Amino acid sequence: MRRSWITPALAVLLVGVAVATVLVSVLGGRTPSAAGEVDAGLFGSEHVVFRSLRPGADLGRIGYVAVTGGAPGAPRLAGPRCLRVAAAAGQAICLRAGRVPTRPYEVVRLDGRLREAGDEPLNGVPSRGRVAPDGRRFATTVFVSGHDYISLGFSTETVIYQGDGEPLADLEDFTFLINGTKDESADRNVWGVTFAADSTTFFATVAASGRTYLARGDLAARTLTALQDNAECPSLSPDQTKVVYKKRVNETSDDAWRFYSLDLRTGRESPLGEKRSVDDQVAWLDTGHVMYAVPKVAAGRTAADIWVAPLDGGPPRMFIPDADSPTLVGTSADQ
Repeated sequence: MRRSWITPALAVLLVGVAVATVLVSVLGGRTPSAAGEVDAGLFGSEHVVFRSLRPGADLGRIGYVAVTGGAPGAPRLAGPRCLRVAAAAGQAICLRAGRVPTRPYEVVRLDGRLREAGDEPLNGVPSRGRVAPDGRRFATTVFVSGHDYISLGFSTETVIYQGDGEPLADLEDFTFLINGTKDESADRNVWGVTFAADSTTFFATVAASGRTYLARGDLAARTLTALQDNAECPSLSPDQTKVVYKKRVNETSDDAWRFYSLDLRTGRESPLGEKRSVDDQVAWLDTGHVMYAVPKVAAGRTAADIWVAPLDGGPPRMFIPDADSPTLVGTSADQ
């Protein structure tokens, strides 16, 4: 658990969303109704699973929507309330506030109908989550409890689990290689896992000595190998040939990030058409488009909308209003 960097605005947003979700869970007390049960074919055809930010008693619950011709249909809500959600291969994970004082946060495993199948404790405020395309493993990243998240520094913990919830590896313990040399930095942090198809290879962000790197991870060898610097929160394409990440282009907190695509075959890096500074880990809608959440303030509350941007540099478009944490599940890819 070591120190790195985070913008104060993101820290405030994360803590605010966490507090709001806890209040809704305690005060709302609603459980999913029969109308909110998941269709049997949810994970058999293309759907986007996301977290609903619509105001009211259902704030924070999981939503899902069928995708036809690149456009979403009518969204439905089901499952528990979450701070972060991810899905693949007929299952999902929900990072949420815990239900007892001794467990402030937890990751809940969900089956193909978004019913709870088990849970594990988390050691801090949820930040990122991913399920491997084959469903055999999943990963979580949290901001470690006990640290001042409103300051410029923060500590992360990123853990990969077996599909049944058994912890498999804390990525901070892996050997980190830069240009073939073992990095001995004492301030290392790892976050933002994205899995390859075999669920043993993965990509992640590694921060060390004041720099961030896109790294390729190997669960069998327990190594992280730096591929490129100034790259955070990667997401691997369904065809395994590209990684999209956010890149710091300005040191100010107002205009810090841009999305870039890296072709793993050629090493060519290309900017996406999204010009706003967006601090999120994208998910893939298809091999040519990515999804991400753009924060907004509406009616005095902080929320977000899901947007889609093409890899060819074209303009982004609104996709799902009042939502964040999207994942595509179904026949194309579970990334």
